[in-house]
Amino acid sequence: MNAIAEREVCAYELAERRRAYISEQIRNCLYGKTLYVNIAWTLQSIPQKVSRIGLIEEMENALLVSSSAGFDYSAKLLAALDDESLRPTLRTERERIIGDWADTTHNCMTQQELEALPC
Repeated sequence: MNAIAEREVCAYELAERRRAYISEQIRNCLYGKTLYVNIAWTLQSIPQKVSRIGLIEEMENALLVSSSAGFDYSAKLLAALDDESLRPTLRTERERIIGDWADTTHNCMTQQELEALPC
């Protein structure tokens, strides 16, 4: 592998580790391990400090939007409380949303902010 290709691979791997770190920070906030997380909701926005309550509300909104109808999501959530076979679908959708948020946040961070991440 030539030096340019090797640098590209290293940069890609570093970006993936940073996205994984951001995803973990989002999960920690959702689960109550932290009270706030820095997140960017849209491209070209500045990452902002968001409270756990705000993050949970955004997750709920994203799950509602991702389902075919709001009732569909609510019904799945209630059914998943009793039926473990329904949980993987909700878990997969939650992880997709967290991944999207991490990608957006990563893309909106300055180089200095990215370098400050511990990865």
